[in-house]
This record gives sequence, structure tokens and C-alpha cells, in this order.
Amino acid sequence: FSVPSEVTEALRAAASGQGASLFMALLSLFQIVLARYCRQDDIAVGTPIAGRNRAETEGLIGFFVNTLVLRTDLSGDPAFTELLDRVKDTALGAYDHQDLPFERLV
Repeated sequence: FSVPSEVTEALRAAASGQGASLFMALLSLFQIVLARYCRQDDIAVGTPIAGRNRAETEGLIGFFVNTLVLRTDLSGDPAFTELLDRVKDTALGAYDHQDLPFERLV
């Protein structure tokens, strides 16, 4: 399916207004769907990250992808902007610790 450009731009503007990325806004929406479908308030989603956050690895050939677990608390029926703030904080925290291998985290 495709998302109309007007919807994408409105979502991008809403995210930007909160200091978040389009990815964070889409993740928020995805977690809302999962929370309602599963009837759970604690949702964890795994997402890949490039693993090239150091200058010395940028020119190397190889597979550096790691999986980040982005866990968000949806309790209290938060408004979308509040949820987006929660997701943004979670994502930024995960980005700061992206060097921790997924296997070690599990």
C-alpha cells in the first residue's frame, strides 16, 4: 500500500514540531496498533541500525548491523504528542547504546 504524500508531510511536520524524526512518528503509530491489537501497555519493537557510528568503520566493507530493542510504555492512554516524546526518548537512548550487541542484551 502507499501513503498519500499529504499524510506523510503532515506526519513529518508533527514529528518535526516535537523534535522527532519521521521514523519516530511512524514507530509511535506502529506501537499504538500493536498495543491495541495485543491489549498490552508495554510494547517492544526490534529495529536494525547500521552500526557505523565511528569514523574508523565508515570506510570498511562488512556487515555491522545491530538490532535495537525500542520498548515503550503506553499506559495512561497518552496523547500522540506525549507518546511521541516517550518514543523519541527511548530511541535516542537506544542510539546512545547501540554498540551493545543484541545477543548480549538478550
